[in-house]
Amino acid sequence: MAEAQYETRTKTVEETFVVLRLTEDEADALRGFIGQVSSSGDVYRIHQALTRPANPEPAADTFEYEGVTYEMGATYQDRVGDKFTFEAGTAGPGETPRGRFWDSNRGKFGDSCWTLSEVVDGWAPLTKVTA
Repeated sequence: MAEAQYETRTKTVEETFVVLRLTEDEADALRGFIGQVSSSGDVYRIHQALTRPANPEPAADTFEYEGVTYEMGATYQDRVGDKFTFEAGTAGPGETPRGRFWDSNRGKFGDSCWTLSEVVDGWAPLTKVTA
């Protein structure tokens, strides 16, 4: 008897990008040169990118404390492995933003609030959790 089943496979792909930073004058010169060379394939796509540059991503809501910039809403791990997330708009006058502590027993951020300064002063360094 024949049997079939679906499988899900996860593939990890690493890509390398080259970022070219140009002044407007340099971009104009390169655009003019590329426009004269070819109008097909990769050269065409490069010309199109120079003709219609994408708008930059909006800046994340951040807060700077003691020379370090923290992204609000991101999760940070302290030196002993505890996790916190800090929320924009929660700082009172003269305060740093308030954050919530990850409650591993409940598997979510709990209700206990800590200020960014309390966490940094007591448990630095904080490392942004990216995965």
